[in-house]
Amino acid sequence: MKRVPDCFWPNRSRLYLRLRKRMRITLIHNPKAGDAKHGKRQLMAALAKAGHHATYQSTKEPGLKKALKKPTDLMLAAGGDGTTAKVASQLVDSGIPLSVLPLGTANNLARALGFVASPEEIITRLEDGRKRAFDVGFAYGPWGERYFFEAAGGGLLADYVRAAKKEEKKNKTIKKLSKEQEMARHSALLCRMLHDYPARKWKIELDGKDISGRYILWEAMNIHSVGPALYLAPRAGTRDGRFDFACARPADSALLAKHFEARVNGKKSNSPLPARKFRKLKVVWKGPALHLDDKLWPKKKQSGKYSSEIEITVKPSALIILQPAPAVKT
Repeated sequence: MKRVPDCFWPNRSRLYLRLRKRMRITLIHNPKAGDAKHGKRQLMAALAKAGHHATYQSTKEPGLKKALKKPTDLMLAAGGDGTTAKVASQLVDSGIPLSVLPLGTANNLARALGFVASPEEIITRLEDGRKRAFDVGFAYGPWGERYFFEAAGGGLLADYVRAAKKEEKKNKTIKKLSKEQEMARHSALLCRMLHDYPARKWKIELDGKDISGRYILWEAMNIHSVGPALYLAPRAGTRDGRFDFACARPADSALLAKHFEARVNGKKSNSPLPARKFRKLKVVWKGPALHLDDKLWPKKKQSGKYSSEIEITVKPSALIILQPAPAVKT
């Protein structure tokens, strides 16, 4: 019996391509992020409707480490920046792509990776998405080795991370705020902290050049924004093999205060701080807290009796991102 030529089946090749693009997706979901419209049932239903075979894992239940190691075509992080970073840290140099459903408050990392639509829209556009590389931060210090994806730094923003976590514990009984209200609340906290925040001496070397001095804050930025969407590195590239060093010295305090106040009022504000590109940073730690994304080191305040050298470098193109296809204009 002769084989019927494909030309007699005009939809055959198109159907085959569509079926071939269906993916095995591991959904890593923070059930405390987002609202009731983006729970387990709704997200899994949306993935099934798009034709994908998805498995579910909550960040709040046992089995997360195993789920992150299982073979899959795509890891899909549904949550805020913390959830995204947790998943991304397990995918560095793995070749397994990452996509994001932004359910957090700031969503700094999701925006930088190109996930700016609603979770439902992103899911429908994954099939024709494209892969791109993303640089990863690598920090070596007393804690050992650790990856970061947004920023690492010391001074005001590191102390803000600790203060914000304390405030959240106190305000658990307060009615849940909108994203805009949450951003304003966090920016207001930064304003209050900046008012009498002391600049500290930091011994810092940037690509071999000594830039030690007194800083209110310094940040090794991998993406444009950090914290409550503070755009401290507007020219940051996510695959150029370099970071942006943004810093505030005592003379920058008034400019920084205006930037924070604009964020409190929900206004866009260009960063008033200078930024410069670099590949390697060395800092001598003597007690003040450091942050790697939203993680603090040390976890508890220390006296600074001991010092230790910390090195921050870039791992170029160490993470693969599957960005959703562009929206179809009608």
